[in-house]
Amino acid sequence: MDKKRIAWVDVAKAIAIIGMIVGHEVTNNTLRIFIFSFHMPLFFILSGYTSGPVQEWRKFWTKVKKSFVKVWLLACLMVILLGFENFLVGKFSLVNMFFADLQGIFWGSNVPWMKVQTVGIMWFLFVFFWAKLLFDGLQVIFSNKYNGMILGILAYFAVAISQKQWLPQALDIVPVAAFFMWIGSFIKSLETDKISNTSIAISLAVFFCYWILCLQNGMDIEMATRHYPNFIIVILEAVAGTIVVGYISKGIALKSYLVSPLQVIGKHTLAIMGIHHLDFYWINWGNYFTSWELAALVRLVVDLLIFFVWLKIYIQAKSNR
Repeated sequence: MDKKRIAWVDVAKAIAIIGMIVGHEVTNNTLRIFIFSFHMPLFFILSGYTSGPVQEWRKFWTKVKKSFVKVWLLACLMVILLGFENFLVGKFSLVNMFFADLQGIFWGSNVPWMKVQTVGIMWFLFVFFWAKLLFDGLQVIFSNKYNGMILGILAYFAVAISQKQWLPQALDIVPVAAFFMWIGSFIKSLETDKISNTSIAISLAVFFCYWILCLQNGMDIEMATRHYPNFIIVILEAVAGTIVVGYISKGIALKSYLVSPLQVIGKHTLAIMGIHHLDFYWINWGNYFTSWELAALVRLVVDLLIFFVWLKIYIQAKSNR
């Protein structure tokens, strides 16, 4: 494993990506609310947690260039490939595929009433690119301790706008994601402070109780569909859920027989997202299941099997360079 990686972070990301795959098939309201209370915000929060400070424009533009290729262009490619899959199964003509791909790249998320359906999970990558740009750019302009308030206000107005109009490139989600990133960086900054074990235990108990209370009241957050009931309440719910899952992940990371497979999955969540996006489920074989439990289980197994085959090929190709 890469020594620079944090084991529990990879474990937490593995839990979230498994939750994402299962969550797309779940109709059981209790389980769905549980998964959607934290799983996608967790990725943004942990991105902020693991991000280094950006204090000069040179470093900012270097990171933007890398992210543009590895994230934004990758998202575009995935949209194009999903359009091509629809063409292969006869759902799109060549002309329809072309316009569907353009629409998907323009909007950056599925927009049902405009029949944009080629983006799928790739909304995350479009949002991640712009949110990281916003999060890093603000650090160059202001001290990061002020950016939480700035991003919180921007997130509030972005949510208000999203209830009326969705923006191209999913830009109405971007401030919310950037706010989550800042929260992750803030949590990281607290680790440098000397906090007593008693204070940590009390804080964890408060976060846990708050998260469970929100779950009991049927609250969750679904960023892709701009579902933020009682905005600040579900934002804090996602933070609380991430902290609890992160704490559990630290416990799992202490057990070698548990951490190894989960760390592999968590290290390659981007590849799993791509596989999930292109597994033909939504446009073909998903129609054969009448039970969501079976659908979720089979899709999880299929996606992970494809992932481990891809990983073996990837490692082999890397070693041959």
